[in-house]
Amino acid sequence: MQALCDKLAASKFASLITLLPPTSFHMTVFEGVCDQVRKPGYWPSNLSLDAPLEECNSKFEKALVAFDLGDEHAPPYKMTVRGFDPLEIGIGVRLDGRTPAETERLRCLRNRLADKLNIRHPIHDGYGFHLSVAYLLRHLTDEQNRELEALLLSHFEEMPKSFELSAPEFCTFKNMFAFKRVFFLGGGSN
Repeated sequence: MQALCDKLAASKFASLITLLPPTSFHMTVFEGVCDQVRKPGYWPSNLSLDAPLEECNSKFEKALVAFDLGDEHAPPYKMTVRGFDPLEIGIGVRLDGRTPAETERLRCLRNRLADKLNIRHPIHDGYGFHLSVAYLLRHLTDEQNRELEALLLSHFEEMPKSFELSAPEFCTFKNMFAFKRVFFLGGGSN
């Protein structure tokens, strides 16, 4: 990922994007809450929409500290890079399980987390696994879009396609520039 960021920073597109720092690199297994989005489906159903974020985080922490991944959802998670997401709001690396069974295993874990935390986003079932690399500062022209896609495709040809992820982390964040790990799920470590 760092090689991609370096390539983007040195490209003519550098002024059109905001690169995320490596401290922000992550793959979301389960999308939790965002303090600015307080409506049904985006906030736990067993918590008032006006409850403080700290109360929600505390509830999640208590629910997840003893969460058992079980053998069927234990790491490692064998992942593969499928390409890049469409250039609508940023640059994201599209990920999937290395096999359909591995993707299904991650989706089952996501469902278990949704049930445990009483929150299921409207796009829960279709939310794709990805790693965000940068955000667009403005809409690209058609020519810029084609040229940036060509740069990404060129990089895709060179980059490793398979990797493994360790135990999922329960994290909190103030913005997309850093995620603070509270603990690893299932008592795991990196």
